[in-house]
Amino acid sequence: MENQLTTDNMKSDIFQVDKALESWRDSGFDLSSAVGEVVDNSIEASSKIVKIVPYYNKKDKSIETIVFADDGVGINPDILAQTLKIGFSTRYNQRKGLGRFGVGMKVAALSQGRRIDIYTKPFGEDRYYHAYLDLDLIASEEQTHIIANEIEGFPAEYAKHMAWEDGASFESGTLIVWSKIDRLVNEGKYGNSVSETIQDLTKFLARAYRKFIDKGLVIQLDGKNLDLYDPLMLLDSPRITKLVGENNIPADIIDESIIKIDNEDVTITVSVLPEVVRRVKGEGGYKGSASRFKELYLKDRDGKISILRNGREIYYDPIQGMFPSRIENIDRFIGVEISFTAQLDEYFQVRNVKRGAVPVGKLRAEIRKKLDKPIRAARKQIQELFVKTSIEQRKSDVEHTPATKAVIEAEKTSIPGRAALNTPESIVNETIQDILEDAGLDKTKDKELADKMTKQINEQPITLVDSSWPGKELMDITHFNGKAVVKLNHRHPFIKEIYNPIKEAANQEPSNINPDELIDLARKVESAIDVLFMAYAKAENMHMNPDEVYSDLRTQWGIFSGAYVRELLKTYS
Repeated sequence: MENQLTTDNMKSDIFQVDKALESWRDSGFDLSSAVGEVVDNSIEASSKIVKIVPYYNKKDKSIETIVFADDGVGINPDILAQTLKIGFSTRYNQRKGLGRFGVGMKVAALSQGRRIDIYTKPFGEDRYYHAYLDLDLIASEEQTHIIANEIEGFPAEYAKHMAWEDGASFESGTLIVWSKIDRLVNEGKYGNSVSETIQDLTKFLARAYRKFIDKGLVIQLDGKNLDLYDPLMLLDSPRITKLVGENNIPADIIDESIIKIDNEDVTITVSVLPEVVRRVKGEGGYKGSASRFKELYLKDRDGKISILRNGREIYYDPIQGMFPSRIENIDRFIGVEISFTAQLDEYFQVRNVKRGAVPVGKLRAEIRKKLDKPIRAARKQIQELFVKTSIEQRKSDVEHTPATKAVIEAEKTSIPGRAALNTPESIVNETIQDILEDAGLDKTKDKELADKMTKQINEQPITLVDSSWPGKELMDITHFNGKAVVKLNHRHPFIKEIYNPIKEAANQEPSNINPDELIDLARKVESAIDVLFMAYAKAENMHMNPDEVYSDLRTQWGIFSGAYVRELLKTYS
């Protein structure tokens, strides 16, 4: 007798949830790519800091728990439960940010451990919320749904991570806990150690998020703020600058080209590392005079290409056939970066784990064509090892007239400065000595210029000094006895690309000035000043209550800039 088909046995659930989740644990995430998913979400949530804190088993040094803390905008309680739902994403198939597929964060967590908890305090709220996903409870059918609940606060054992260094709690943010971790154990003589895995994670975070760190994002791993690592050595990095010397950074750009696809840019940049790290053939930064460059991992760089999607690196490895002829040892001194927007994901075969990207056939051939000439040129430069051109240090323009004269005149009727009054003479002398050194002046060799600057600093209300340092600051201000010394950082793009060309143009004979170039410079300056104002607004915007903190500063700045400009204009009238 035939079995009768019923409505019940003619249908089935699409997923057997516990088995499906167990299978997804092996979906291709290693620790670095898994952690990257959390960092991506923190960046999308406008976080200024992301903390990653591993908790170790004291006996075997395996990792039992990883805590992630950020100061982002938090998660709306209406969607908190769904954030742990496989396939759900508030940014599904969007191409503007770092996410897209709706599986990353939760599958990444489960690839390392069996439970994920999310605690969040949304921006503008005083309430805290919690949701979790636990594979063991799902298997035993104790958890059948993901439920978001309101809670009293962050868990006591992890709450300290949701705060700044001074102990002040984040105004908002999200705390994620990966627990029941079973994939991060020391694997014996022939396996990976946890310390090696953490070292790989450190390299990955510093390199993959270099563009974000460069713009102020703080990524903290196990209590240590990570410095960025740029394989092209074009971005400022205090650690690398200390290793190679500030005069050797940034590296030289050999070529930067663009391929247009569907009105989107694929940008290809090739750089050659500073001469100081490639001075002696065969050392490779590991032995002899170059041994101090071990931290640059030069031996691991041969032929590697960095591919960035929306500014976030998703690939760092060689691509077969991409370098002309074959990969050579000297290619470790060449930096290659390919950057594209997420609109072009299909052209780079981007996968949901955001690890791995290989350009498709015709694009691959076009990129190889673009790389051929600059890589050959870089190889030639390395092989011939040209004597590096010595760059004449810019000496300080002590007077900065007529601006200085305008300030002196305006200050005759201004309220005197009040900063650091009654500074002892010994401190003043030490401060001036530091300023002279920063300006590149030797009191013995440049006695006349040094004496002139010392006199100006002591007598004038405000002194402008040309200087140079590897930091991000446009300027640095030293105050004493109501006076101010403003050091301009000539490594800053605004000074280097805008301010200096203006000064050079101003010093030329009128007959030598090309009108078209002057108009081009004027347009650039106009836009640069607009950007300067906007950058200031952005800096204010990083504070939670800018009006309370900066309103007086804006007013005073407006008053004195108006007074100084009026006096300055008299010079040209």
